[in-house]
Amino acid sequence: MIGQTISHYRILEKLGDGGMGVVYKARDEKLGRHVALKFLPPQVDADQEAKQRFVHEAKAASALDHPNICTIYAVDETEDGQIFIAMPCYEGGSLKEKIKQGVLPVDEAVEIAAQVAQGLVKAHGQGIVHRDIKPANVMLTNDGVAKIVDFGLAKLTGGTRLTRTGMIIGTPAYMSPEQARNLEVDHRTDLWALGVVLYEMLAARLPFRGENEVAILYAILQEVPEPLQKRQPDIPPNLFRIVEKALMKAPAERYQSASDILVDLRAMKKETSKSSRTPLKSQQAPTYTLDQQELAKPEGAFILSEEALRGAHALTFFADKLRYLTGLALAVEDHPEPAPGANPYLNRVMIQSPRDFYGRSSELSRIYERIKAGRPQSISLVGVRRIGKSSLLRAIHHPFFRKKYLPAPQEYALVYMDLQAKRNAEPAELLQHVLDELQREYRGYLKLNVRPDYDGLKDVIQTFQEAGLKLIFLWDEFESVTRNPMIGPEFYAYFRALANNFNVAYITTSSAQLQSLCHTKEIADSPFFNIFTNLHLGLFKPNEARKLIVEPSASAGKSLEAHLDFVLEVAGHFPFFIQIACSALYSMRRVEKSDYKRAKEIFMEEARPHFQEYWERFDESQKAAVFALAKGRKPPREHAFAVKDLTQAGFVLNGKLFSSLFAEFVRDTEHDPEPWWKVW
Repeated sequence: MIGQTISHYRILEKLGDGGMGVVYKARDEKLGRHVALKFLPPQVDADQEAKQRFVHEAKAASALDHPNICTIYAVDETEDGQIFIAMPCYEGGSLKEKIKQGVLPVDEAVEIAAQVAQGLVKAHGQGIVHRDIKPANVMLTNDGVAKIVDFGLAKLTGGTRLTRTGMIIGTPAYMSPEQARNLEVDHRTDLWALGVVLYEMLAARLPFRGENEVAILYAILQEVPEPLQKRQPDIPPNLFRIVEKALMKAPAERYQSASDILVDLRAMKKETSKSSRTPLKSQQAPTYTLDQQELAKPEGAFILSEEALRGAHALTFFADKLRYLTGLALAVEDHPEPAPGANPYLNRVMIQSPRDFYGRSSELSRIYERIKAGRPQSISLVGVRRIGKSSLLRAIHHPFFRKKYLPAPQEYALVYMDLQAKRNAEPAELLQHVLDELQREYRGYLKLNVRPDYDGLKDVIQTFQEAGLKLIFLWDEFESVTRNPMIGPEFYAYFRALANNFNVAYITTSSAQLQSLCHTKEIADSPFFNIFTNLHLGLFKPNEARKLIVEPSASAGKSLEAHLDFVLEVAGHFPFFIQIACSALYSMRRVEKSDYKRAKEIFMEEARPHFQEYWERFDESQKAAVFALAKGRKPPREHAFAVKDLTQAGFVLNGKLFSSLFAEFVRDTEHDPEPWWKVW
């Protein structure tokens, strides 16, 4: 083909080829410029419907006028009907070629990713999804501009799933999980691919690898990539978070728009461009030690005030004190032994003692892994009411588990806050609550005499930073804040800035994803929520459910192991309802199978209002699916997504409702639609 003239293009040389076609350098004889011509592969050329769809999409992409998108000059055909596209021929090379040379510097990788994100903002805003973002489709000009190429072609690839000798045409290593499953995809598939590209730039290797395409797709669907910090420990922690969020397997947990990831990448550019902050240590203060008897007195409390923070010497002086007090607070544990024969299942609303805490070992491990990252990472615990979110948060806070999971627990200050009582608080009241609970963490040994405003809290956090301490705020029922109309965007911007600039992270609990619980769209769109990784809490695993039934009762001298099947029938693997069922059995003088009817009555006395609350929170599709399952029928196909949501929440287990008594309750609502309290 070299030397031929096609239309008004004289082909000069071959630039490359691949699964999606052959690219030639050519001269546009009409306009006197060099162009690149890409000819579609024969298998696409032979499909008339695919060609028509490609032409339509390529024309739409040609309307994208953006510096980070390769312009499409024309879509044309040869005399024998072979379709091709004409586009600029840039001086430079592809990102793929650059990555082959090794790991990219952080600032350069972030700059390239930000430029790609800028191009995607434009494309997605026009309703165009690329579907094949990868280093080979990002050209880098000699002027340092990143250009996304192959718009239109990529959508054809993702949409038609063309095959060749049983293999997918395209690049499996960059496919999103939904793309790998051949499901309908949207713009978030591009954000996943951008996360893969960013990971590859920073590690010079792919996050998901395999010996063949099938193995790669399996890794994308089932495996977690090796943490970047293991390969590049010097990369800023905020960059880890960006990559991790982009690579969330569920689209709803990823960045929701290219604008969102662009905001974080721009913030990252500013962070990498600044020199590291120098600690305030103009004078070297002596190490401070405290006499424990003196500390036990009220006057021995450490007072941290605005006046005390003036001067570098004072700041270093107080940093030593804070480190000492953090270790002291960590050592305080109070585990009163239960009375002999006492019902071990009564403490079930918010479990505070490690002795009463069962299950969730994998969740604890995962959360502490994020806490002990180079810079602690924020997590949003999501689950239905009574699934155990508050108990898990209390366990994270307890010194017993901190010592078990953290290699240096004395370097962390964990502050637990129950926000339900503050659902109507103003920002100043919430900030005062933060300061109060931080003092409570130190059991009276720390007094914070600072203004309850943004500057006052920032001064305190800076002191903790200088002390080498990491602050983890555990915010229970955080939806009380997001639904509060008195809390505006500046509140979220402030706490995001704290996480970006200090060793500060947040662990929240909520009944749904936080952005769906905000009182305005402006709040929901806040970049604050981008720092979170969602962790959904569901039912106990079978071994966890068994331990919760057997071990507490055996320790109290009245084993319920013989009634294991009964408890699982009425409560399923729902920890809260397991405890209700076990408590009912344990409270009975004797327990035979003939006593199960009475145990069910006791169970329902406590469980019914919770069942009613769940029922009222279901949407119409969920109610229809639950009704069908309660009657032993398969839910209609149009409610398949509702069943998926119900399974993730814990209401459906192995294709059935989690509890036989919940199923009975649902069936009764059909005949008695009045709420239980009205019936009373």
